[in-house]
Amino acid sequence: MTSLREMCFDDLFKINSLAFDSLTEMYSLTFFAKHLLEFPELSQIAIAPGPEGSRMGYIFGVYHLPKNKIMYGHVASLTVSPAYRRIGVATTLMDYFDKILDFKGANYVDLYMRISNKAAYKLYCSLGYALRGTAKDYYPDQPNPEDAYEMRKYFPRPLEVQAVG
Repeated sequence: MTSLREMCFDDLFKINSLAFDSLTEMYSLTFFAKHLLEFPELSQIAIAPGPEGSRMGYIFGVYHLPKNKIMYGHVASLTVSPAYRRIGVATTLMDYFDKILDFKGANYVDLYMRISNKAAYKLYCSLGYALRGTAKDYYPDQPNPEDAYEMRKYFPRPLEVQAVG
């Protein structure tokens, strides 16, 4: 059974093996440290059962409360080790993330994903995310940048508690 725990600073030096594949975006240590410090409850790591406790995957996210007072969350980074894909690790991480943001009162969660990542698209759709738009040349790959899908999932809210924007 997969267990989740809040990421700690030491984990940032042990997740390289998860981040080095073609489906994972590379970010700086500063990027991860900033997310970990600002939003520790939205920085989770999935640990495999057993004495070695292998790192199966992680999620980093944020939430925003802009001037229009409509709080929302954003998945900044999600990855699962190739050895642990297609067994529900990403679903577990995303479900946790959604529950935390729903509890905080977010109206929706969004994320960006490569349009070429068909498995991720299928996963997000199965979790209730819908395609909102396409961001041209979002991923600055050289020599050919790649577009991204913006995916969004709304949380149902009673009309009387919905923010008016």
